[in-house]
Amino acid sequence: MITLLRALLFFTLFSSSVYAQTSGPLIDPESAAILDRVKAFYTWVLSNSRSVMPLEPRIKNVKGNARFYLDVSTLNAFSTAFMRSGDFSDDFPSKLEKYYDHYKKEFSGYSQKKFAQIKKDGRGPLMETEDMDIFFCAQEYEYAQPFVDQMKLADIKISGKTAAATVVSPYNWKTEFQLKKIGPRWLISGYCQYK
Repeated sequence: MITLLRALLFFTLFSSSVYAQTSGPLIDPESAAILDRVKAFYTWVLSNSRSVMPLEPRIKNVKGNARFYLDVSTLNAFSTAFMRSGDFSDDFPSKLEKYYDHYKKEFSGYSQKKFAQIKKDGRGPLMETEDMDIFFCAQEYEYAQPFVDQMKLADIKISGKTAAATVVSPYNWKTEFQLKKIGPRWLISGYCQYK
């Protein structure tokens, strides 16, 4: 009986140390791996956002005209930067392309009258990404490792080799992530506006 109690105590202590990294109640190994992947991405963001952010496609004005367009000439470099993090699945670049292609088509379909009206009224943000941090999907200015370390899972649905996870920050912002299991690893296939 004492041996059984010792084994149970050892298992409980071992389990607690394995899952302590989740900064919340004990969760199953798959959920812990998914949260770890999201935190790894955000840790990468802290080191790389300044070099990646300028690669994001941007709206450019046409000189001498009220027209503007979405310049996607940096999209491949932008996409490649995400992929080099090692946190994303192979289908993630298509999510980036889909997002920016939608707006490229929308803007190219504007009439001269609409461009003139926008010029008269002033142009506010026309894409979600113009009014937010594209990584944290929010409008804060400074992030640091303790902010990332305190992120928790608010909700998770795992279905075979795909998962949908809602991650909540210390500020109680919720961000949706889609993930795919490739071999033993969970990789991000979409998040926030890139779905």
